[in-house]
Amino acid sequence: MGDWYEARPRLLLSRCFFEYTRYDGNTISNDLVKRLSKCCDVVRVCPELEIGLGVPREPIDVFSMGNELKLMNKTSKIDLTEKMVTFSKDFAKSLSQDEIDGMILKAKSPSCGLRDARLYGSNGKVVSKTYGFFAREMVESFPDLPIESEMRLNDSRIRFDFLSSIFAIARFRNVVSKSELIEFQRRYKFFILAKNERTMREMGKLAAQKGFTQEMKHDYMRLLMKALKTPMKKTSVINTLLHIYGFFKDLLTSGEKAYFMDLLDGYKNGLVTLQVMNAVLKSWAISHKVAYIKDQVFFEPYPGELEPIEDM
Repeated sequence: MGDWYEARPRLLLSRCFFEYTRYDGNTISNDLVKRLSKCCDVVRVCPELEIGLGVPREPIDVFSMGNELKLMNKTSKIDLTEKMVTFSKDFAKSLSQDEIDGMILKAKSPSCGLRDARLYGSNGKVVSKTYGFFAREMVESFPDLPIESEMRLNDSRIRFDFLSSIFAIARFRNVVSKSELIEFQRRYKFFILAKNERTMREMGKLAAQKGFTQEMKHDYMRLLMKALKTPMKKTSVINTLLHIYGFFKDLLTSGEKAYFMDLLDGYKNGLVTLQVMNAVLKSWAISHKVAYIKDQVFFEPYPGELEPIEDM
């Protein structure tokens, strides 16, 4: 499939998934992170260790004081806000978006939490939830990158979007010529169609232009990011399945056509999974030697060993 397709995503991950860096000296075991570590290149970070805190250590939390958010220890006697803000900004500057394809940060952490870190009032009671200081800087500095917590990735739809996005971004980064851009567009056509048809057509027009420049690649990347951020809707998936089916309708028997339409009706009503629909279509692509369809990323947007693709 070419070197660009075999890319290994580069992920920024919280160190506590691998090392004993938590405040209580424990580590966090996560099966998805373990599987990703086998097919991705990993950068590890623990912001709390980076600002000089030890293991084990007194827990820290986010406090709302006046109109400001503060990062402090439990007794509110040590203010770590400036240290954490400075480290987070410096880290973001050192981490080019061209060097990372996504992030998985520790849920509920006062440094790494994504909207789920506990926010304490000046009275020491929880008043709301918020971003951890480091996580907020990452989201603001890299607004286009897929950034999730390990707990949010328990949701099958969020996990699907995250995994398919990091592999799409990594693969596109490896595209270095016009022929590879055209090949990327070809293989990703139906996946992007199921995401955002209008953007898919804009990407097609751009790929069809003459020449290949870094400006063209940047413009294409912007459209790709826009498409990846669009959640798949069942209506869009059905439209995509019918487009793919159109490549076979003149090659199939009446019985096979009827069988597919029955399956599609079952999919509409939640009785048949997308895996079943894809398996039937790909088997036809193989048996009828329709390479254009057989190689579509839509059937497997990320390596199957990560997990089976669940119903969309």
